[in-house]
This record gives sequence, structure tokens and C-alpha cells, in this order.
Amino acid sequence: MELKEYHYVYYSYEEYGRGYFGSRTCRCLPEEDVKYFGSFKDKSFKPTQKIILKTYATREEAYADEIILQEHYKVVENPHFANKSYQTSTKFYYVTPPEQRVLNGKIGGEKAKEFGLGFHSLTKEQLSENSKKMIEKHRKTKTGLFTLTNEQRSKGGLKNKEHGLGFFAMTEEEQQKVRSKAGKVGGKIGGNKTKELGVGICGLSKEQRSEIGKKSGKIGGKSTSSQRWMCLETGHISTPGGLSRYQKHKGIDTSQRVRVS
Repeated sequence: MELKEYHYVYYSYEEYGRGYFGSRTCRCLPEEDVKYFGSFKDKSFKPTQKIILKTYATREEAYADEIILQEHYKVVENPHFANKSYQTSTKFYYVTPPEQRVLNGKIGGEKAKEFGLGFHSLTKEQLSENSKKMIEKHRKTKTGLFTLTNEQRSKGGLKNKEHGLGFFAMTEEEQQKVRSKAGKVGGKIGGNKTKELGVGICGLSKEQRSEIGKKSGKIGGKSTSSQRWMCLETGHISTPGGLSRYQKHKGIDTSQRVRVS
């Protein structure tokens, strides 16, 4: 008698460490397949736990969901994951239209959030550290955004706005919350840095600050302090002057911006 095959997608992980998305076919119940943690090639990855995300009637269905999760979390580029390559073993992978791939990404994100996987398993400190490492890696290797010209980056930001993607996919209320939070965080970081270096407003005397305030209180009839602009390269939001200082400090072309309020 031939044993029944079971197909499932799983997430294996190191306790307080990295994770791995994969799919598996076995001839025992998935919950009994306790010794298998993945076909990863990263010898430094030492998983001790595994979550069965979902079981399937066919291996093709398992492959499809595995691809959704891997694409959504960009597992090859993301240092949190031990995956070294993307799964491409289903014929549906190459013919999925862009609109469907966006939808698949959202579905994958909802599943991962439900199970507390990937980014959802990390603390704010870990997310911040991973982001810094990824940006630095792209900067050194000239990959990601750093392969683009200033003109391409600008077009990318405008295209997102045109198609309602990323920041522009949010409701007006959600955008306002992001702007408010980003403004507070950016303002605090920028303020501390200028104070530390003694530049900008912190490098002026009280008399000089007062004089500048009188001269530049308004431009074109509208206070510049009420305007908010977003950096097209990093998404940082601030006032016109604040964004200029931020972009110069980061080595970003100050033309790479768009007004958001």
C-alpha cells in the first residue's frame, strides 16, 4: 500500500534569531515531521523551531504560497532570513501578472502578521538595525536604490504617487499619521545632530536667530513651517529647510523631493 503524501509550507527559525521559509512533501503527518528544518545551504543557520503555516492537496499549491511569502519579504536580500535563493519550481511563477503579484504580496504579509513571522517577530531595535545594515550594504555595493540615477529615483517616487503605491496607497488619515510620526522622529534626530555639531540654528547667536526669523517668517504668503516635503530616496518627511539639511547630511541630491502637504 502506497503511503499518502502530505505537502506543506513552513517557517523554521532560530530562537531569537533568523528564519527560513520553505515548502516540503513528506509521507507522515506534517506535525510529526519534526526533524526537518529546511534545505538551506547557510551552514551558520541553526534552526531549532518550526511552524507549519498551511497544508495543501498538491505540491504546486505549496510552491505557489512559498513564492508569495519569499517575494513579499525579499528573503534573499533581507538579513533576517537564511534563504539564499527564491523558489521558482512552479510554472505559474513566471506568468503571474504584476497586479496579481502585488495582491499575492499583501496576502503573504497578512499571513506572516497572523503567525508573527519575519518582520513581525522582530523588536523595533532589531528592525532598525537590520534596516541600517541593508542600506549600508546597498551603498557599499552600489545595489538597490544606489544603482539608480537621480532622475530614475525621482521617476520612481512619482510613479508610486501616480499608481497609488507604497506611501500613496494609504488613506489620507494613515498618511497624516505617518507624516506626523516621521516629522517628530526626523525633527528629534536632526535637532540632536545639529546641536551636537553646532551647525544650523545651533551655530547662531540669539540676535542672529531673531533677525533670521523676522526675515524668513513667510515665503510666497505661506509659512514654510507648515509645509511638509518627502525625500524620494528614503521617504523621510520634514519642512523644506529641514529636509534640505537631512538630504545634504545623507549625501542625497536635494532635488529628490516631493511636497506632501
